[in-house]
Amino acid sequence: MRKLLPILFLLLSASMLFADNITFSGGTSSIVLRNGRENVVLSDGAAVTVGSMEINADTITLSGDNWRYVSCSGNATVSDSSRGIYIRTSSIWYDRTAERILISSWFEIEDTVNEVSATGASLEYLLSDEKLQLDKDVSLLKNTEDSGIMRCSAESVIFSRSDNTVQLRGSASVDWDGDSYGAEVISVDLNTDSISLDGRIRGTING
Repeated sequence: MRKLLPILFLLLSASMLFADNITFSGGTSSIVLRNGRENVVLSDGAAVTVGSMEINADTITLSGDNWRYVSCSGNATVSDSSRGIYIRTSSIWYDRTAERILISSWFEIEDTVNEVSATGASLEYLLSDEKLQLDKDVSLLKNTEDSGIMRCSAESVIFSRSDNTVQLRGSASVDWDGDSYGAEVISVDLNTDSISLDGRIRGTING
């Protein structure tokens, strides 16, 4: 209800003493203040901003000590202009204290800093380490300067944004510059466009 917004503002402003600044907006809201069960539910165009990160969804629930947990459902997006990260999915769970984002639904993610985009059905993003684990039928695209799009696919992908490397595991394959590679494990250095294969390997090189 709209009359709850001043109360919510005071509650969320108090949390600024303990974590990154958190602000919110929404067409409607509800609040529970029972000891140990405090939560705020925002809907109708719900939005939460934490530092440089803006989260939007049909419904957003804030809960936990100092509003530690942000749970989103329905047309959820994350936009972080400072990190250059943009995510679209149907549900998001964010732990502000641990700086951890979990997604257990189909997602699309774009990294404008490293010129990488990816899709999959499960994602864990550790913001402090700048490390992402993508799972379940993952497809990752990297724009290379001279040879077009590098296409990577695997059941599981670990993407380290800090050193710009990708490790592909499970039915791993890479198609790039007219060549194709397959192996149990494929490691790609996106800075140098170098590819390393491990385990049973296969490949087609057009020369």
